[in-house]
Amino acid sequence: MQEFINYLQDNLQLSSLQTEFLKTQIVPQHFKKGEIWVNPSEFDEQIYYIKKGGCRSFYLKDGKDITFSFAFETNLLISVRSKLTKKDYPEIIEFLEDTEAFSLKMFPFDELCKDYPQFARFSLTILYRYNTFLEERIINLQCKTAKERYEWLLSKYPKLLQKATLGHIASFLGITPETLSRIRADKSYNI
Repeated sequence: MQEFINYLQDNLQLSSLQTEFLKTQIVPQHFKKGEIWVNPSEFDEQIYYIKKGGCRSFYLKDGKDITFSFAFETNLLISVRSKLTKKDYPEIIEFLEDTEAFSLKMFPFDELCKDYPQFARFSLTILYRYNTFLEERIINLQCKTAKERYEWLLSKYPKLLQKATLGHIASFLGITPETLSRIRADKSYNI
């Protein structure tokens, strides 16, 4: 739990009273490799901090799964879309390996935002980071070559090749598995 508290302290400059309160609200979570959440309501109500392991978020379209995002060690797993729009999204979470995480219910966090401005600033920081990620992703998908997208993805998630399948990576990049194989086979590019 201390890792999540440290993460929050680094971003919030918490008082000792706030830290102690948050410690009572944080719950350790364990997920097995291959565990899947389909339209998880608990996902909409909590913030997850991943201590160890990782997952991907994906959608099904015409029977095909399309990876939308990844979250690994020290990342937050949060559904910003459903919190902002209050709409259901057909998002599915798959744990790519055994995962240790900590969850914090949104209710106490939302309440803290009313009384403590640093919690509201932290919420804005999460939104800014998410917006930056989405902007980068859109620019990459629309303006970059497949190889450049692959390079960007590996810079974001250096250990991704050990954690996700090539099919997941290809769908995230918007390319075919064959194109991804050609990029990886390029002798000048092997990592």
